[in-house]
Amino acid sequence: MTKANKTPQKQIEPNLNVFLTPVRYLDSPRQQSPSTSHDSNLATCKSRLDSLTKQLEDNYAKWQLAQHRGTAICYAIEAKKTKCLDKSEDERSKTYPDDLILPCNKLAIIASIFGDIANNTKEILRQLKAISKLPGSAGDTIFYRSWKLPQFVAFTKELAERYEQEAVIKRDVAENIAHATERSQLIAYTTFWEFPEHVDSYVHLGFLLLSEEINLKQ
Repeated sequence: MTKANKTPQKQIEPNLNVFLTPVRYLDSPRQQSPSTSHDSNLATCKSRLDSLTKQLEDNYAKWQLAQHRGTAICYAIEAKKTKCLDKSEDERSKTYPDDLILPCNKLAIIASIFGDIANNTKEILRQLKAISKLPGSAGDTIFYRSWKLPQFVAFTKELAERYEQEAVIKRDVAENIAHATERSQLIAYTTFWEFPEHVDSYVHLGFLLLSEEINLKQ
């Protein structure tokens, strides 16, 4: 009886692990930068940021308008009071002429506008801080050109502080200009109003930078 021929068997390499099996790795997904179209939090944040920055710009436009109108009224009050102060004691019938009431009331209303804008800006700041705490990558996202949310927060924080400080000065002028008893006091009050100490050219430059940041060409 002849020995049956056996099929040659491949020798197993001594270092080969028989338990390893081939694994097919899928291509890793491409890393993408955050996009408002794919992240609902970012979309919400961008929408709110658009609204809040628009409010900041609108408020600044209202502030400038009130500033100009108030300056004109201060000059009118100064002129009326100067006529009164220039008269001798015998000629002076009234320290507060009747035609002083209307411009003083108008100035008081304008002064209250500054206070309203200051308060509204503090509310905008509160909302910006809330947006920056949304879950996700909102705080590190550039929504326009180069600013991230912390820069919008910092800008609004300083703006709110400057508005509040200037609003106090405006209120002080509105409450006291009519009570001035000397020409130098009248000039001082008008100057305090006409040349703001806090909402000045620095703030104007800040809004130019903000406008450049958010007004992207489509």
